[in-house]
Amino acid sequence: MNYKVLYRKYRPSTFNDVVGQNRTIELLKDSIINNKISHAYIFTGPRGTGKTSTAKIFAKAINCLDPVDGEPCNKCENCLNFGQSSDIYEIDAASNNGVDQVREIIDNIKLTPANFKYKVYIIDEVHMLSTSAFNALLLTLEEPPSHVVFILATTDIEDVPITVLSRCQRLDFQKISNKDIVDNMRKIAKEETIDIDDDALTEIADFADGGMRDALSILDQLSKNKVKITQEVVLDSLGLISNKEIDDLIAAIDNNNVDKVLSFIDFAQSHSTDFKTLCKKLIRAIEKAAVDIKLNNYKGTLEYATLKEMAFEISSLIYKCNVNIDPYTNLELILLGYIDKFTKNISREMKTAEKSDVQEIANSSGKSLENDVKIATKTKEAADDAQKNDSNTEKYFPKVNTELCAIRVNNCFVNANKTFLIDAKEVWEKFIKLAKMKKERALLIDTTIVLASDTNWVIKADIDATADNINDIITNIEDALESYVNQKYKLTAVSEEAWEKYMQEYKDNLAKNIKYEMKEEPKAADSKKIVEDIFLNSKIEVK
Repeated sequence: MNYKVLYRKYRPSTFNDVVGQNRTIELLKDSIINNKISHAYIFTGPRGTGKTSTAKIFAKAINCLDPVDGEPCNKCENCLNFGQSSDIYEIDAASNNGVDQVREIIDNIKLTPANFKYKVYIIDEVHMLSTSAFNALLLTLEEPPSHVVFILATTDIEDVPITVLSRCQRLDFQKISNKDIVDNMRKIAKEETIDIDDDALTEIADFADGGMRDALSILDQLSKNKVKITQEVVLDSLGLISNKEIDDLIAAIDNNNVDKVLSFIDFAQSHSTDFKTLCKKLIRAIEKAAVDIKLNNYKGTLEYATLKEMAFEISSLIYKCNVNIDPYTNLELILLGYIDKFTKNISREMKTAEKSDVQEIANSSGKSLENDVKIATKTKEAADDAQKNDSNTEKYFPKVNTELCAIRVNNCFVNANKTFLIDAKEVWEKFIKLAKMKKERALLIDTTIVLASDTNWVIKADIDATADNINDIITNIEDALESYVNQKYKLTAVSEEAWEKYMQEYKDNLAKNIKYEMKEEPKAADSKKIVEDIFLNSKIEVK
């Protein structure tokens, strides 16, 4: 069989060929140049990062007759005969993990090398050795003959006894960066005349998760069809979700789009998307949004604390998915937990307001609501003070329109129901905590929503004066509420006494079988009034 898979065909033959492990390679080359060869090394790191390949190159280099800057020359007799030499032993501890195999090694190391300077024992997946095998190896590792070098490789360093680790020089191999994987695959694809675009290479690198061997295996698999390998081909073959779809999902959460989140999970599950890869892509997208927030480049409404919490929840789910019957259901519940049609965060524009204009208010669960919303108010007292200095104050603070109030209560009764009321009460309690000034909070703190429909809310205050003061600034409150819940509601405030009259009238009409119908609100007077801009703390003119 002449064909070789790509990861074998392009296995590194020199240190310079090893990708993404520069620090480790420099240490090994320096030890060769300075002739300071240790008797035992342990290479640890994720799969496919070059541990075994580096071990073989190191074994070749220390036996090379003419090494150049720590590199094997690949021309001398020892380099050319390296693959057939009886002085190089490569053992897979996963299938040879018993004490008998280790004792055989111990017996052989007493013999001097047949051709090379060093006998080299490369034990792959050394953590798979049994306890008795490790114990048998200990003394030999501590004081081997001068002509023997042990190179142990493992993907699970935690399972290697500390007594073994203490007798070896430890070298850690890192996950290879996506950029290095993409660059190496691009070079190989060019040599193999494989037609593949950069987006496809990026998707393969993402899926390989830092392992060059996995990346080349996927490239080899996809190249069999002899068609151009595009991002769509990679996604379809590996059952992956594109980065754009991940970004769209974050946007859906930002916009409280429940249907989009549900359809995304259904699509991922039906296409057997690799769950861990999906979660890792989600976390990267969340990280990107979080960084954008800190750089003031984020255009959405999610908060940094929210994104951080979401990332930690998804990260935790990755480790639980192996024992979870249906991890997709858990992921769906996590994502839906960050969607609330009422308590949506305020727009990014408001969060960039001057810090001096923002007050942090602790919500009911003890978390801080930062850079949220400022409710601009003009209380009765402020109006009276202004009237002393301005004879035209009355046009700025017109008296409460009782006709308008009655019409809004009537219109609220048209489509009012219990569900609207429960939701409105909940959001109102949170909303009034966002008032900036003490007077504003004092004005709203004892109010409650007593009637709610899909378009109107009725606010109940204790006395007529409080209701009047609220109605004075009702437009500003409506604007602030719209920013908070992303929906426009028409508000009106009534006193407790007035509300009892409205309720009695409602009961009477119900008894008489009189149905409420929508009434048209009177047109606003063609006059100007000056109100405080609730976002920028400046004066704006409203017609």
